[in-house]
Amino acid sequence: MVNSSEGNINTGCNVQGISEYNFFSDSQSEDIHCRPLKIDSPYLGRKTFEIKDKDKFFGRDKWIANLSDRLEKDNALLLLGAAYSGKSSLILAGLIPYLGYHKNSLINLTFQPDVNPFESIYKCLDFTYLKQLKIANISQGIRENTLIKIVNLLKQDYECVLILIDRFEELFTKTQKPERDKFVDNLFQLSQQQDSSVKVVLTMRSDFLDRFSEYPQLAKIHDRYSCILTRMSDDELKLAIAEPAARNGVSFEQGLIEQVIDDFHQQDDSLPLLEYTLDVLWKNENLQNRVLQTKTYQELKEQIFGDFSEQAHQFINPSVGWCEPHLREKEQEIQKLHLALTELKLREQSARVLNLLPVQPLEGLVLAIQTMGENLEKYPHQLLAPVLGSLKEATNTPTEANSLRGHEQEVNCLAFSPDGKFIASGSSDSTVCLWNIVGNPTAQFLLGHEQEVNCLAFSPDGKFIVSGSIDGILCLWDLQGNLMTQPWQGHEEGIIAVAFSSNGDSIVSVGFDGTVCLWDLEGNAITQPWRGHKEGIISVAFSPNGDSIISVGFDGTVCLWDLQGNAMTQPWHKHEAKIICVAFSPDRKFIISGSSDSTVRLWDIQGNPIGQPWRGHEGRVNSVAFSPDGKFIISGSCDRTIRLWDIDGNSITQPWRGHEGQVNSLAFSPDGKLIVSSSDKTVRLWELDQILQDRVIGRSQRKYENWVNSVTFSPDGKWIASASNDFTVRLWDSNGNPIGQPWRGHEQEVNSVAFSPDSKWIVSASND
Repeated sequence: MVNSSEGNINTGCNVQGISEYNFFSDSQSEDIHCRPLKIDSPYLGRKTFEIKDKDKFFGRDKWIANLSDRLEKDNALLLLGAAYSGKSSLILAGLIPYLGYHKNSLINLTFQPDVNPFESIYKCLDFTYLKQLKIANISQGIRENTLIKIVNLLKQDYECVLILIDRFEELFTKTQKPERDKFVDNLFQLSQQQDSSVKVVLTMRSDFLDRFSEYPQLAKIHDRYSCILTRMSDDELKLAIAEPAARNGVSFEQGLIEQVIDDFHQQDDSLPLLEYTLDVLWKNENLQNRVLQTKTYQELKEQIFGDFSEQAHQFINPSVGWCEPHLREKEQEIQKLHLALTELKLREQSARVLNLLPVQPLEGLVLAIQTMGENLEKYPHQLLAPVLGSLKEATNTPTEANSLRGHEQEVNCLAFSPDGKFIASGSSDSTVCLWNIVGNPTAQFLLGHEQEVNCLAFSPDGKFIVSGSIDGILCLWDLQGNLMTQPWQGHEEGIIAVAFSSNGDSIVSVGFDGTVCLWDLEGNAITQPWRGHKEGIISVAFSPNGDSIISVGFDGTVCLWDLQGNAMTQPWHKHEAKIICVAFSPDRKFIISGSSDSTVRLWDIQGNPIGQPWRGHEGRVNSVAFSPDGKFIISGSCDRTIRLWDIDGNSITQPWRGHEGQVNSLAFSPDGKLIVSSSDKTVRLWELDQILQDRVIGRSQRKYENWVNSVTFSPDGKWIASASNDFTVRLWDSNGNPIGQPWRGHEQEVNSVAFSPDSKWIVSASND
């Protein structure tokens, strides 16, 4: 890091890229001892990493390469992390030298916000690069385009301009609001410029992220460009510890590195303490033996931790002999430091509250109340936003409106009645249950199926329910749980899907036997089973006018039938592997399909493929959806990306990246402006209007504890519901903000979730 009044501009010449290092610590001790012995300590001790320390910085090579890739694609980066997690060191001693090595000409401007951030820029330029007097003069003024003018002048001589604003949180602790507002406007304008030669990097403690709430511009920067620096893994720590010594021809005694790492974890993973420990150990060891020894470390350990603690608090204990004005000034600084430490403690406690609430709600509530009390004691005239927010979360933890319990085994399927007053559920316990909207069972349909119920559907008028089972049997029920006829038998294997015609006078069913069966309401087969698929059939649906039926098979085929069971076309078999998902266009003129062959295909309603397969994904396509106006198609894949296509199959933007696992589910909001997606443990919300401006913005990324299986918008577009393997359902607003805590009630994975037609209720199905 650098002092707030200083900066750093360099051209990156003769700088070795981190990824080109040959790590000597991988060698045997005897090979390390063959290297020239260097007595000077390779560890920084009390000092912090700067650009000049690049040859001593190790352990973050994967992060460096990853951040470089992100800056290659984007023009800004917000690096968040806990205090002492090494954010500044990663950028200064890692990323900047790496970029300098890979760029022909790089100029780097580094500063920290102060009372006036524009003055910080001026001091940085004036201190480090006096030749650029014109730039320095510009920076003294505070105008709407100050930063842009500075950058434009720097670009005249360099291929790449990198601006690093280190310790960005100081903009909120040192800068008054009028200057801060102007600086934020400047920064946002600069970040929105479509200029790949200008890169803006911010480092900030993650516990200050709530300060972005008053600045929509910063919130947008966070949503698009942020990433969180995780703590160093033990493998990374081993490299950071061993490599500097190995380059000086010195090794560690066997087991010592593991002991240092263990002590490091017990000292709150403080990276400054680690550097200080290694520096003291180096300076007290007999280096002629070329081995840093466990005995020496043990003798010094207590002293090291005590000295470091004393030095950390030295600022709070001024010497007695100072003159009175200096002492008063120091006392004011001490008071500010005490308040800053108190605020940090309150923020950390607020974060703990949010972590406790899902698993220990009572303990979380108690801690939230205690934290609020400490806030009022230390800051009687100021409520910190995280403290207030955590208390609201603790006192507003929602519970499920009703837990629909009645099945003895997994719930496999569910459906709302057309009027939204009833819910039907089918289970592996061979039963169908009907519930009213307040969660009371109104009927349990017991005598019909002998095996698991896989599918069910309401009639259009809501008077009947049809259910299909793994035993190959169909049952038609009234709302009191009475069988309307004897069970229908026609499939040779289990039934996968059922559907009513639009006028409610016939039912279609498909099964594992690869057949399609059409029935009247008396249970009579209208025709012989229709055969066209070579394997089981994944889904079936009537056309909007009811004159044809479409079925989709596991074998990768799509068939279109008239009501007499005649194939209206040859089976559509243009995918090279199984079809995973299909969707009708809103006008029912087109069908989109996604396959295991990594492609998306568009078909007309007669089954003719339109154009060539849409290629772009690198893995199985799990989900596809049309926008409500039918102009766009989205697809989600195992390759962790989402793609946006026009109706001609042209990829409109670059793949949307943000999920860390395969994309399982996608949905458009009813107005078509938002898209929700789910992945392994994540739900993301995307703004289509921003995407169409080539600015892919994931407005919200929220972590689950396990896989997210299903996401859906409410019919009115105001809410999003998601279901997860962590046994929870979550409700979000249309801005991607979670509404309260996860809803807990299920005891196993939640497989699906759906809204009632009036958007007032949510039903979820689980394996419990």
